[in-house]
Amino acid sequence: MQSVPTIARARSLWWIAVCAMLFGCGSEEVTAPTTNNDLFASVTLAAAAGSLSDLSSSVPDATGQFIYVVAKGPNGPGVFKVPAAGGTPTEVSAGDPFSQPTDIVLSTNGSAIIVADPAAEGGKGAIYQITPPNTAATPLASTNGTAPVALDLRQESGADIIYYCGTKDGEKGVFKITTAGLEVLHKGAPLNAPTGIVVANDGAIYLADQGTVHRLSGGTITQIATGLRMGSPAGITLTPDQKTLVVSSKSSDGKAQVDIITIANGNRTVFNNIIGANSAPGGLHGARNANGFTGVYSWIDRVAGIYRLGP
Repeated sequence: MQSVPTIARARSLWWIAVCAMLFGCGSEEVTAPTTNNDLFASVTLAAAAGSLSDLSSSVPDATGQFIYVVAKGPNGPGVFKVPAAGGTPTEVSAGDPFSQPTDIVLSTNGSAIIVADPAAEGGKGAIYQITPPNTAATPLASTNGTAPVALDLRQESGADIIYYCGTKDGEKGVFKITTAGLEVLHKGAPLNAPTGIVVANDGAIYLADQGTVHRLSGGTITQIATGLRMGSPAGITLTPDQKTLVVSSKSSDGKAQVDIITIANGNRTVFNNIIGANSAPGGLHGARNANGFTGVYSWIDRVAGIYRLGP
């Protein structure tokens, strides 16, 4: 394996420091699954990091044309896109008001980009919306001061609804943005520092939280799996049939992978084809339309770049 350049190592160490500051990242007792999974038949490096640094998370559009990324570019932190088939990242929106964007999702019709930045607005954090071709990032007022770190979005009664993980009143929590404002779905224990969230079609919310995957449903939190060494951030998504979770993670020896968890019984397998050559896993998302997930995913390695995973 080629050695990682000094600057790349520095970037990785920098992100670890940020992760510890914002997310409370800790070392978990790793329970390694022993079986490999062939969930993804296609794994493509869509773009090397190149001029981007501090890569955090990404999301593919529902048409399969582009992957959108939060990272730092020549003009500062912000949003970039790359052709899903491979190409050079281009800037969508960068610089002010972004500070350290960590997660990104798209509206179900692909017209809007939603970004979580826990360090924006003077360190208080906010969620922003960009509607291309307009490159202005507009804060969603109800999220100001809640240090959002992880996002998901799904269509409910014809409208896109944003769910996210953040902090309110000094406690980690799960929130939903409604027409009436911010709704607190859960706050406090047993949450430690969730940095991944995905919402199923049945309304169940799955959270990736310092080595543990929780399910929040009907106001009750239950543990689905534990012993994961999660990515930074710990991206989590669902397969199209909604029966399986996919979580960005590391093996016990520090190699990148995704944990694949069967919701019904908590059984874990791993996928590490091609991505296993890397060691700095970040966020991931599945492409989503009004009906749910399409089966195409994107995954970030903070040093190596942006990958497309598909059937």
